[in-house]
Amino acid sequence: MQKIIDTHQHLWDTSILEYPWLEGFDLLQQKYTPQEYRDAIEDIKVVKSVHVEGDPAETHVVQEVEWLSNLAEADGMIGAIVAAAPLEKPNAEVILEQLAAFDLVVGIRRMAWHRTDNQFYATPELMNGVKLLAKYDLSFDLCAKHDQLPAAVKLVKATPEIRHAVNHCGGPNIKDGEFEPWATHMHELAAFENVHCKVSGIVTTASENWTAEELKPYIRHLVEVFGYDRLMFGSDWPVCTLATKYREWFEALLSAIDDASDAEKNRLFYQNALEFYKISNA
Repeated sequence: MQKIIDTHQHLWDTSILEYPWLEGFDLLQQKYTPQEYRDAIEDIKVVKSVHVEGDPAETHVVQEVEWLSNLAEADGMIGAIVAAAPLEKPNAEVILEQLAAFDLVVGIRRMAWHRTDNQFYATPELMNGVKLLAKYDLSFDLCAKHDQLPAAVKLVKATPEIRHAVNHCGGPNIKDGEFEPWATHMHELAAFENVHCKVSGIVTTASENWTAEELKPYIRHLVEVFGYDRLMFGSDWPVCTLATKYREWFEALLSAIDDASDAEKNRLFYQNALEFYKISNA
């Protein structure tokens, strides 16, 4: 297997930073360090990771990046950081100024996933905040589940100057066997050339005893609409451990694309991430 860049990895330490969303996720209520991540990947050839914000308290978004930057310097695995920022708030640009000062910060994520308002991504306040990213040459990690995708389409249409990365395959409801309208919405997102998609985060949306065959139609649809030139591998570690081990997800993805050429696999697992997240020394 060629070199791999994992575009969706998390670390956190609740003794240093506050992560409100962890309440209720007892299995994740612990410290996750670079060494734990290295143990999880075993002998899989991950050469760099993109650290995606762990949804910290809004008062901790800069502190999280400071902590991660120090870890990156000491450990060497983190090649880029997608930071958190309250883009819909009046102080968005003040925070972006601080975050953009860190060399490893290449993008911003503002999650819709856990919000009850399915139109969050279509609100004028959020759209205006995303537009600010162009000033700092930052991409946007778009984290919406299946019933929030129509709003995500509106956001992408309103921000053609921003490079978007759809997280977790757009959050399909695999456990209930729903394919539409998710498939149509992902086709709509793929129609925008400034949109990439991470193949990640679907083991936790599948059934409890999921199989590779259960995931395959969703992965194959993404290959069909985005092509291998705009897909990127992501583990969603350690959140994925709620459903499986790192290797099991990795092997399930490989089985779904068993007809891909070496060049196509290189795009999916390495080259696309290298270019999208501007990673050097990988």
